[in-house]
Amino acid sequence: MHILLGLIGIITFIAVWYWRIKMISGAARDGYDAAKGAANLPRKLKFQHRARKSGLSVVTDPREAAAVMMMEVARTRGAISEQQDSAMRAEMTAHFGFSESEAEEMLAQAGWLSREAPAPHVVMARMSDVIIRSPGMGPKEFDDLCAMLENVAVSDGSVTTAERDLIQIWRRKAGLN
Repeated sequence: MHILLGLIGIITFIAVWYWRIKMISGAARDGYDAAKGAANLPRKLKFQHRARKSGLSVVTDPREAAAVMMMEVARTRGAISEQQDSAMRAEMTAHFGFSESEAEEMLAQAGWLSREAPAPHVVMARMSDVIIRSPGMGPKEFDDLCAMLENVAVSDGSVTTAERDLIQIWRRKAGLN
C-alpha cells in the first residue's frame, strides 16, 4: 500500500510540474506575441497612414475627381440627403454622359474615396489639381464644374458657409475668381 501511495505521489508531483511548465510556456508565448506586435506597431501605423493617403492618389479621371468634389460638398452638413444624391446623379448624367447605373457606381466609388479621406478642404485641393492637370480641360469645363458644385450645394436649400468655402477652393485653383 505504501508503494501505491508513493507512486500516486510521484505521478501527482510530475503532473503538477508539467502543468506549471505548460502555464509558464503559455505566458512566455503570449509575452512574445505582445512584444512582436509592439515591435510591428510603427510599421503597421505607417502602412495604414499610407493606405489612407493613397486612396485619393489613385484618382486620375477628372470625372471621378469631380464626383469626389461633389460628394465633399454634399457631406458638409453630415449625412447626404436624398435631394443632394439625386442632384449629384443628375449632374453626372447631364455633364458626363453617364447612364443612371454608371452615375450610381461613380457615386459609390466617390463615397468610398471621400469616406477615408482627410479634411474636406484638402480633398478639394487635391481633386482640383487632378482636374486642372487633365488634358482637354479648359475654362468652359472649369465653369461647368463650378456650376455642378453649386447645384449640389443648393439642392438641399440654402448654401452653408462650409459649402461656399469648398466651392471657393475650386474657384481659386481654377482661376475663376
